[in-house]
Amino acid sequence: MTESIAAAAGNAGLALILAALVVRGLYVRWRRTEAVHVVLEDGSHRLRWHSRTRLHEAEPPRPVPAKGEVVSLWYHSGDPQRWSLTAPYRGARALAAAGAVLVAAGLLLGFVLP
Repeated sequence: MTESIAAAAGNAGLALILAALVVRGLYVRWRRTEAVHVVLEDGSHRLRWHSRTRLHEAEPPRPVPAKGEVVSLWYHSGDPQRWSLTAPYRGARALAAAGAVLVAAGLLLGFVLP
């Protein structure tokens, strides 16, 4: 009975780690950079950041950061107009952590409890 529970936990953990790698691989073209919040002469608010070749500008989300504040920004390298203020693959870390806990539990159950 213990062996089957240990095997199930280990296999589920490996599946979660594999899922985390797949999710991270789907977002491999997303890059992290810093964006600065600027207020233009007409009073409009903009976020400005640079990719490898160009300067990009977009309307900031609500709530608007303070004037001159630097924020972390993730953008798609093939289409810099697709951007996010949070890592698009942030759920992959939780999947990998849960998978690691399940693999460790499966290993401990397999070795500690005969």
